Amino acid sequence: MCRSITLASLALLAAAPTLSQTAPAGHQAAARSYRALDDIRWSYDEETSSGRSTNQLRFTRDGMNTSFGSDEARRLMGELATASLANPGEAVTFSVVREAGALACSGRVERQGHASGQCHFDPDERFTSALAGRGLPPEDSDEVLSLALVDAHIASVDGLVAQGYRFEKADDLVAVAALDVTPAYAGELRDAGLKVGELDDLVAAKALKVDAGWLREMAQAGYPHLDFDRAIQMRALGVTPDYAMKMARVLRAVGEIE
Repeated sequence: MCRSITLASLALLAAAPTLSQTAPAGHQAAARSYRALDDIRWSYDEETSSGRSTNQLRFTRDGMNTSFGSDEARRLMGELATASLANPGEAVTFSVVREAGALACSGRVERQGHASGQCHFDPDERFTSALAGRGLPPEDSDEVLSLALVDAHIASVDGLVAQGYRFEKADDLVAVAALDVTPAYAGELRDAGLKVGELDDLVAAKALKVDAGWLREMAQAGYPHLDFDRAIQMRALGVTPDYAMKMARVLRAVGEIE
């Protein structure tokens, strides 16, 4: 399959950045200083439609726009996200503490179920130093903020590197964390027989929801030992194991496959 199909599918389904291939072995970056950020806006909105309630928590800054759906919004804001923020004018405070740094947020309820305010972000020096020590210094505080919002972890870098994957820059970790591409996920694909050689391919596989269960079902449907490009192509086209089984029967009937 043409690589352009893979990247187009990734862009459509995940909006994750395209990753570079390898980082220089043993590269050590010069120490950098990361300033705190104060001009981060947050907003929370609760909507009810057809009897269902949905929540959205959004963080914005200089063109950055990161949103969290109902489950994550409730987890980040705790009781605030389940109390419907019923009292207009009431003060709202919450914090988001991540490995990359901490957000301290405050604001007010605008109307029932809707609130907004500002956040202060403090990058975590231990995290940025750990990334720099691995040759992956964040470009600036904005990138550290992005890493915090996607809940990036140093352990993900170490675990994936241990499996032969290479990071070139800290931005690679943003995509990995945003899609929850874990070392365990990489191991599951390998154990299911799918060889994924590069980090951007692993991100593409996760974006398209290629997983061990789907691979095993596809094998049972008559498509064992799929290579990466074929698996990505079939998943991008929405091929299910049931459909694959029917197609395999048709192809056998016309003598296209044994």
